[in-house]
Amino acid sequence: MKGLVLAGLMALSLLVMTAIPAYAQQATVSIGNVSLPPQASTTLPIMITNETAQNLGSARINLTYDPSVVQVTGVEGNELFDIFESNIIDGTVSMTGMNFTFLTTPIKFADVTIKAVGNPGDYSPLNLTVPELRDKNNIWIEPTVSNGSVSITAVAVPAFNIYGLSLLIGLLAIIVAISVLVRRR
Repeated sequence: MKGLVLAGLMALSLLVMTAIPAYAQQATVSIGNVSLPPQASTTLPIMITNETAQNLGSARINLTYDPSVVQVTGVEGNELFDIFESNIIDGTVSMTGMNFTFLTTPIKFADVTIKAVGNPGDYSPLNLTVPELRDKNNIWIEPTVSNGSVSITAVAVPAFNIYGLSLLIGLLAIIVAISVLVRRR
């Protein structure tokens, strides 16, 4: 009886060891944070990184945002992808990249151009979801997501330097002098 139990445990152990890969492949998919004044635009990269280089075969990444705060005006995939497609629908961007020669991480997946359409003080998270991330052998890579955000700032008031301030005082002195001369006549 002991031998049968021992054989069963050994078989179960072997089954578990062969079912679980020796190491789980992982990667981080990230987009940054940015602050913009109203109507300003900028481009943010979506990056795929990990601690050890690995070959990327394909990825599907979705980006969601608040369209009343920010608009995505364009998406450009990494030029090294053999196939890159994107679809911008109000509040969501769906992107797919495939490469047949495989790309080694870290890699820029895409550049996303955004425009601030909200008011000062508005905020929108930039949330990423990764339905597919696969290596050159079509094996799933476990993604860790690092989301970003957009904050709408007030329009910056220009700062005066000493030369600009001197010029302003000089112009005011000329205006006052002309006003005094006009009143004396």
